[in-house]
Amino acid sequence: MLADADIDRCFASEYVTARQQFLDRAERMDLIVESIPISKKGPHDETLSTDYLWLGPKDAKKLILHTSGVHGVEGFPGSAAAVHILDGFRKKKLLLPNDCAIAFAHIINPWGMAWLRRVNEDNADLNRNFLPPGESYEGEPANYARLDHLLNPTSMQTGREYYTIRAAWHSFKLGFSNAKQAVQEGQYTRPKSLQYGGEKLAESSRNFIAWCERNLSQVEEIVWIDFHTGLGPFGVDSLLVGEGVNEQELKQQYGSRVQPLDPKKGVAYKIRGGIQAGIEARFPNKNWTSITQEFGTIKPIPLLRLARAENRLTQWSGKPPLRLLGSTERREMLDAFNPRSMKWRRMILERSQAIIVDAIAQLSEE
Repeated sequence: MLADADIDRCFASEYVTARQQFLDRAERMDLIVESIPISKKGPHDETLSTDYLWLGPKDAKKLILHTSGVHGVEGFPGSAAAVHILDGFRKKKLLLPNDCAIAFAHIINPWGMAWLRRVNEDNADLNRNFLPPGESYEGEPANYARLDHLLNPTSMQTGREYYTIRAAWHSFKLGFSNAKQAVQEGQYTRPKSLQYGGEKLAESSRNFIAWCERNLSQVEEIVWIDFHTGLGPFGVDSLLVGEGVNEQELKQQYGSRVQPLDPKKGVAYKIRGGIQAGIEARFPNKNWTSITQEFGTIKPIPLLRLARAENRLTQWSGKPPLRLLGSTERREMLDAFNPRSMKWRRMILERSQAIIVDAIAQLSEE
């Protein structure tokens, strides 16, 4: 079992500290990091970047790809997971098979992490931003308009709103899976509202696509683990896979935690513009095994209440960015997606390394 001190060494309280911990691990292992900055700055005017690290032969035909921080505040545990996995390789607890490499994309959405938001500088959810080539950034789920008044108030609260009761009523009226799908699928019509997918590819999204173009040309088989938090039982990871995937085959390799991105069959939902589907569409000749590793924190309706409150404050309070950074709403969002519980943190680190063991086993098979 991991000691508390070992867990603390993996977690950071700010983006700059998390990034430095990742860079320090790379330096200890004598690994080169490619840092790709975005044009926006952090709250202390610091440069924000996604940092890429490649361990193993550059011409490897097989690759494990680990991505984190697609949703900014989720980058804190995502960074800790990446650091812990690197420690596993440094200490020889993890070993790559022949003709295999592992690559890390550390914090896809650095702006969101630095400013304690899930979305990027344009209020875009980057896991709704990777629409396939040729698909227009427009439209919204059929029931989103019916929920808009609940999800996206356009002024600050002045009295009791009975949000939980109203949310429960809408969930009952629509059916929980239908309501969940309507809220979470992604919308492209309301730029200041929840689950906005953007009006075009974001800068961070373009940077990641460009990195893939430069680095994946020789790779034939890829196991991609995209780290997230928020959905499911506390500290337990659900391994979410897209449509058309042989779930039973994956369960033989990764266990019973494998489940589809389907609101009627598990904790998740179908999404438009997901990062994994968007990259697969751009690199169709690769043999992909794409898994979203989603660690549970708190229940869906309270989680949505926090997202609603944080977005409301950001869009309609009129407060300057630095005051928003220290707000109760931002701090509650951080705690919801990065719980301080030592038990939770131990669970996610252990499972983050365990899934890499499973991925190595898959790529070791001839």
